[in-house]
Formats: sequence, C-alpha cells, structure tokens
Amino acid sequence: MASGQVQQTVAPNNLTDRITATLRDDIVSGKYAPGGQLPAGRELGQHFGVSITVIRESLSRLKAEGLVASRQGKGVFVPSDTRARPFRLAPAGGGTQQSIFEIFELRMGVEVQAASLAAERRTARDLNMMTKCLKDMAPSRRPFDEALAADLAFHRTIALATRNPLIVSFMAFLQPHLHEAIALARANSAKKPETEMEAYDEHHEIYQAIAAQDARRARRAARRVLDGSLKRLSATPSRRA
Repeated sequence: MASGQVQQTVAPNNLTDRITATLRDDIVSGKYAPGGQLPAGRELGQHFGVSITVIRESLSRLKAEGLVASRQGKGVFVPSDTRARPFRLAPAGGGTQQSIFEIFELRMGVEVQAASLAAERRTARDLNMMTKCLKDMAPSRRPFDEALAADLAFHRTIALATRNPLIVSFMAFLQPHLHEAIALARANSAKKPETEMEAYDEHHEIYQAIAAQDARRARRAARRVLDGSLKRLSATPSRRA
C-alpha cells in the first residue's frame, strides 16, 4: 500500500503504534537477533510505506523499552544482553473478553502458588491485614468502589505474605489488569445476593487455609476463587476487539 493511502486511512498515532508493535514482534521473535542491526530508517520507511518521522518515533519508543539502542554513526541495534528486555502485556481497559480470560490463565499460575507460599510463610500481621480486607469486602457493607479496592488489597496482601519480592512485583505489574477483571466479576456477582455471598465465601476460604498454614488447601481455595470469577465473567456480554 502506498504511503498516501496509509496516511489517509490510519491516524498518525495509530500508524506509529502499529509499526512499533510490528518491529517489537520482529525483535522478540528473533527476526532481528541480539546484537543484530536493524535496517536504516529510510529503508524501514520504504518497507512500511511511511515517512521517516513515523519510523523515528517508533524507534524512539523501542529505545525507551530497552529493545533497541543507537550506536553513534553506525545505526540502531538490538542489545546483546536480553536479560533486561521488558515483559509486556496489552494495555488494560477496552480489552476483549478473550484477553481478560488470558489474564486469568496467567493469574492461575501466579496466585495459586502465591496462596501456597503464603500459607507456609504468613505472619500474624499478614492475617490481620487479610481480615481487614475481608471485612471491607463483606456483601452490602461498602460501596462498590471500596469493596473492589478491598478485593484488590486482599490479593496484594497474599502476595506480600509469600515473602517473595518477585511475586510482589509481578502482582503490582498486573494491577491494572486485575482491576479490570475483578471489577467485571464483582459487577456480575452484585446482580444476585447469593452469587455475591458465594464470591465472598470463596475468598474467606483462602484466608482460612492460609491461617491454618495448610498450603494444599490454600492452593485449592485460590483456584476456586479464580474459577468462580471466570464463571461469573462468562456471563458478561462479549466485547469487541
């Protein structure tokens, strides 16, 4: 497609987003290997049928992400050390129902293990924090936004109780996605008092297992919470991509 045609049908910022995403995928997939050089800006512009300005903006974004680096007088290269390469997720908000389900699948791997570790390592202070969260989550006790905040805090407290800074950091990274998914699940639960109480009881079961230092039971309870949330999310009308 010619440059003029692209610019007529795609907003400049969306065009930059798309080219940035394409180049990012090329780097992550290995098309441009660590230590390898990207084509010159003008060559990339011709390939994509866009102006050099769009290419420069895309490369600037990739530099900010640590995916490429400039070498004075030599061009743009993929760093040889890939350990600092950032982990990325699609932005939260406006996602499809499928993307939210995928976040829940990711949460399964992290939060089920976190509950198990929390059961083994929790302190009295952790239990007190969880108790406060559960109190604020009690059905019909707080406005929706406050109950949602308490729900998010409950999951964060479990992460803290693992004493694993990587789990804590990853849960913080997931926070925008957790907010979106939990808000949708709670909104569905709130439509029926019995469903709302069921969701609350599922969270309380995690607390009881952690308090009892029963790691296996905590894993089952965490899985039950996530399965229950997915079930309630399934009742949400699908959103367009």
